[in-house]
Amino acid sequence: MKSALRKLTSVAVAVLMTALLVPAAALAQSVPATTPHSDNAKITIQNAAKGETYSVYKLFDAQVAKNSEETSDSIVYTGTVPTELSAYFAEDDNGYITAKEKPLSPAAITAITNYVKAKGELAVSATSDGTALEFTNLQYGYYVVTTTQGTAISVDSTNPDVTIYDKNGKAPGKPVKKVDDADVYIGQTVTYTVSFSTSNYEGEGATAKKITSYTIEDTLPTFLSNVIVKSILVDNDGDTTTTTNDQTTLTVTQFDDEKKIVIPWTNTTTGESLYKNGATVVITYEATVTDTAAIAGTGNTNTVTLTWAKDDNTTGGGGTNYSDEETIKTYAIALKKVDDAGKSLTGATFELPFYVKKATDANGAYIYAFETLPEGSNTEDYTNSITTPDTGEITIKGLQSGAEVSITETAAPNGYNRLTSPVKVTPSKLTETQTNFTTYLNENGEITNQETTKVVTYQNNNIAADVVVVVNKAGSTLPSTGGIGTTIFYVGGGILIVGALAAFIIKRRSKKHTA
Repeated sequence: MKSALRKLTSVAVAVLMTALLVPAAALAQSVPATTPHSDNAKITIQNAAKGETYSVYKLFDAQVAKNSEETSDSIVYTGTVPTELSAYFAEDDNGYITAKEKPLSPAAITAITNYVKAKGELAVSATSDGTALEFTNLQYGYYVVTTTQGTAISVDSTNPDVTIYDKNGKAPGKPVKKVDDADVYIGQTVTYTVSFSTSNYEGEGATAKKITSYTIEDTLPTFLSNVIVKSILVDNDGDTTTTTNDQTTLTVTQFDDEKKIVIPWTNTTTGESLYKNGATVVITYEATVTDTAAIAGTGNTNTVTLTWAKDDNTTGGGGTNYSDEETIKTYAIALKKVDDAGKSLTGATFELPFYVKKATDANGAYIYAFETLPEGSNTEDYTNSITTPDTGEITIKGLQSGAEVSITETAAPNGYNRLTSPVKVTPSKLTETQTNFTTYLNENGEITNQETTKVVTYQNNNIAADVVVVVNKAGSTLPSTGGIGTTIFYVGGGILIVGALAAFIIKRRSKKHTA
């Protein structure tokens, strides 16, 4: 009988205890039971999670026979098997209790946990400070330890000392990256947030290692500048929205030269975890979109990766399993100035509703700068007035999609009429990375869907843009045929001249005859 009960103990301990552990810490948190008795058993919980509440319930009494060295030699369990647990434990005629399952099934574990939480005899309870947790002055017995994270650990505490290991819930979670605005303009300040759930340990059983720090690394490509970390927050219960009185705001640390932020997770002196197991970390940082941002296409992606250091000087995390990314996109517009035959026109000047850099990029595109010129800006560097070159093309990049742009012609090319109303174009979301645009003009110089001999093209191998064709027609001339026009004046003048000449000749001849 005693042999069978020993097996019950070992099986229960092996199955119901879950493991995730580091070697015993130098410091320990000692919590004595308060019920008076003559026994002095102890349960030690290694890997106890900071902020986690552990409750110790006695399920059955124990009778222990000790040898001369005062260690447990034999043990039997006594008591009454609750009805709720009769499918898993049996009581013989002598009142000794044995297990019906070896090992105990998950259903048995669940039933035992539910029973002790509802009707069990609570021996002692304590919230961990992150060091090893010792429950002392316990009676000998068969115990179940539960945690606020739902872990159930059944132990034999009558050895007389037993050490168990808490798995501390889930492993660290994959980081989640978000941006406040994915449709951007060049020069815009965007805000990124990176959040991830934590664990105080990594590993299984006695080989588990304590996590000493977490590191976030962002690729921070050149399309981002002026990166500033605004806040680093640890939310101890993992609920970052409804509960805020459990949040710790850390001293802000900027990305280092390796584009990393390191967050210490243990006390360097004592080795204890600084924050509750399962806490959520939220990092918020801002960055400015630069003019190196890709236009349209697949956009501009930066990736964040989570790793962590352990107390054995190894690292965990990294790779795609612990990475996330966010993409921002910006767009362009293009204007093509032609005459009614489709020929490119130079010298047309347009006023923009915003400012651009005067210097164009390598593709000849103007770069969006400001909606209004900031006070103190050097006007030699920016303009809101652009004149078409020989190609008749104006390209502007770095605009958000969806906002209509109204462009006003302030001066037409010599010999052509100025437009009487603004040109309107709306940047749209494009998945291309280049532009090959073709349209046609009819006999009146108007844009048509039909193919004609008047072909207008715009091609840019490096920028995808919405294109609008603007047609200028030649200025009006006074008619030379039909109607009156200037012809009547030429004819009338000729008649007068001929008449005067005839009168002069007649007059001279008359004088000669008289003489």
